[in-house]
Amino acid sequence: MITPVGLITGHYECRSLKETVTVLSHLLALEVAREADGEVTMKHPNTDWLLVVHEGGPDAPDKPRFNHYGVRVTTNQEVNRAHQYLEGKKKELRLKVDKVRDNHNAHSVHFVEPGGNWWEIESYEGAVEAGLGKTTDPHWTKRVTEDKFPGRGYIPQALTHGTLQCQNLEATRRFYENVLGLEVVQLWPSSIYVKHSTTPWYIVNLETPLENRKYVGRSQRFTLAVESVDAVREAYRRLREHGREIGLTGFEEIQESSGKASFLLSDLNRNWWEITSPKQ
Repeated sequence: MITPVGLITGHYECRSLKETVTVLSHLLALEVAREADGEVTMKHPNTDWLLVVHEGGPDAPDKPRFNHYGVRVTTNQEVNRAHQYLEGKKKELRLKVDKVRDNHNAHSVHFVEPGGNWWEIESYEGAVEAGLGKTTDPHWTKRVTEDKFPGRGYIPQALTHGTLQCQNLEATRRFYENVLGLEVVQLWPSSIYVKHSTTPWYIVNLETPLENRKYVGRSQRFTLAVESVDAVREAYRRLREHGREIGLTGFEEIQESSGKASFLLSDLNRNWWEITSPKQ
């Protein structure tokens, strides 16, 4: 129904920009790209995908584990060293640190930053050796070196993924392919990986029983760009006309300003998306 030219941005709500930006910079190698009132846009040097961090204030809720973001390191041993480093920084940075886990050829550690959001530091060393390809191949052509991220024992090489919950994988697959125009990769029975065909970063969708679902708001969304303002208007018209039949659970009015247009929608799983035009 739409033809995106890119999956360009993830959005993320925290409690305090000062606390959260410090954590994302110090632990995950993200850099501040720009600042605006109530938000900071961050970028990993190896990843063109942006992360917009919104300040929700002290009452911003904790987000579910299945709505996390993740970075990739090169080896499993780096994940083990990252776990040790996180444990040593728990008190100073107000972290909650999980144990190291192995799942779906990934070796990873999860932690919660003080803004109430989960992050994953993972290695797909085993998946690369197994030749799984697609989302498990390295997301970089040139590595970040120790001099750029010294003293931690691990180096995040890319901001690789976000994560969402869904109720039905097949219905979710159809929505992404037929409505949002995205590529769907399935490596495991209980999840699908959703991405734009031209870029490696992706969104994991994990099938979650309805009784276990925890929903997130519009500040925790992903942004798709289409080719022009006219393409946004056409997408808005078609999605508004067919929203009920394709399962939309929320739909907001189109916003136009300074040669740019965008609107928000909530999909069949009550996850939020933004459709936008490139800046002129």
